[in-house]
Amino acid sequence: MSGEVERLLAADPVEMAAKSFVAIVTWSQLGDSFTRQQIMKWLTQEFGKPRWNDQLALKAYNAVIFELELIYEQARIAARRSDGSVTILPRGVRLRDAPDPVTALRELL
Repeated sequence: MSGEVERLLAADPVEMAAKSFVAIVTWSQLGDSFTRQQIMKWLTQEFGKPRWNDQLALKAYNAVIFELELIYEQARIAARRSDGSVTILPRGVRLRDAPDPVTALRELL
């Protein structure tokens, strides 16, 4: 397993969820949507881009994306739509504007 994947899998999922959410929705408003591709872009900026032919790495990145989406939903900061996009909920706007998003997300969970 590559170093990027090992770092990705060892990272705190709640911290990743808070940081990715804030980075993705910085300029968004209540009810706006974002995509899994935007989450993947954030992950690759933080942990490196998996090689396209490394199926294990791609599966790991996709699994982490699902985990982050589940955390977003569990905290009720965002909800997945039937088209696969993720919509920002009222609590998500408050999290985006929080001085310490990681602590704020932990409190919502």
